Amino acid sequence: MENYLDYWEDIFASQGWGAYPPEELVRTIARNFRKVENKSSIKILEIGCGPGPNIWYLVREGYSVAGIDGSKTAIAQAQQRLEKEGLPSLPPSVDLKVGNFVNLPWPDDYFDAVIDVEGLYANKFDDIKTVVHEVKRTLKKGGFFFGKMFGDKTTGSDSGERVGDRTRLNPTQGPCSGNAVAHFFNKNDLQLIFQDFDELKIDYSLRTEQEEKIDIFEWLVWAKY
Repeated sequence: MENYLDYWEDIFASQGWGAYPPEELVRTIARNFRKVENKSSIKILEIGCGPGPNIWYLVREGYSVAGIDGSKTAIAQAQQRLEKEGLPSLPPSVDLKVGNFVNLPWPDDYFDAVIDVEGLYANKFDDIKTVVHEVKRTLKKGGFFFGKMFGDKTTGSDSGERVGDRTRLNPTQGPCSGNAVAHFFNKNDLQLIFQDFDELKIDYSLRTEQEEKIDIFEWLVWAKY
């Protein structure tokens, strides 16, 4: 997995990234926590947080937020954005770490929610299963995982070098074009990796880009522990 972290460090160091959270994440957070008066009592972790558009949103809403990414540049960008806007950027309110999320550096039963927006897919399937096990370990009982993940109907899912079922190195087409590794999930994958959670809800979204030349199929996963 370390080679893939080097790839993402190069990406974040050389190009810009999205600045705002996806609508599905905003809805999920609101649906689950809108009645909580003291939002700082809610701890939320993002795996693969990148330069922090979702971190920024969660901090603005008043949650206690943690994030991890393999790119030190991405973590620095996330902290700089918070500081620029006068928002908390350091513990205890915000805890951002550079690291590999197959080994999450937080204790058991710690987070109320763990989120992933197209970070988990950028790994081989065995590593993905390990990460989900770590997610469950760090979740409080009653906590939940929310994720957006590229599905196998996404353009480019059959491009690049095949290194496993639905796993590709260096896809040449679609939204994952040029990525070091990409796993394109099917529903069975999701049911397998989240089988130890108490409740699982799976939906999907499908949109096109470049005048309908590119299909972007994303699974929306909510899993309660």
